[in-house]
Amino acid sequence: MAEAKLGSMDPALDWFGRDAPAQARSVLAELATVRPFRQGEVLFHEGEEATRFEVLRSGRVALRVLVPERGEMTVLTVEPGDVLGWSAVAAPYRYTSTATAVEDGETIAWEGAALRGVLRTDCRLASIVYPRLLEAVARRLIGTREQLLDVFARGSDHAW
Repeated sequence: MAEAKLGSMDPALDWFGRDAPAQARSVLAELATVRPFRQGEVLFHEGEEATRFEVLRSGRVALRVLVPERGEMTVLTVEPGDVLGWSAVAAPYRYTSTATAVEDGETIAWEGAALRGVLRTDCRLASIVYPRLLEAVARRLIGTREQLLDVFARGSDHAW
């Protein structure tokens, strides 16, 4: 499956580009590609350099972390409209989990360094992107916390 370019009016930009002026949507669309993936495919690995910032367009992706003495555990399943790879926009630019496709789908993907470069020079675009990114990170932290509470509620003799 090959990557494709994205149009500025693509509905997939609606969450991430909502209320954005046409110029900002155009910049986001120009930098973006549509990236398909297959069920079982690993989109990125925990600890690797974060090279892409993505919004899930379709499908579902499990975020997994390596837990000592328990192995790899799913801490959150990402649904369409949510973010993958926010670490590509925030230092130290390392993925904090492994993303594995639960079903076929596609993302809208931005190359991290290119997006960071544009955000450094375009304050208006940065004022649109960063609040949405923080919303996504906040949702992710809440979801991960709830998942971890569920894991520990099942009982364990020792802390990890």
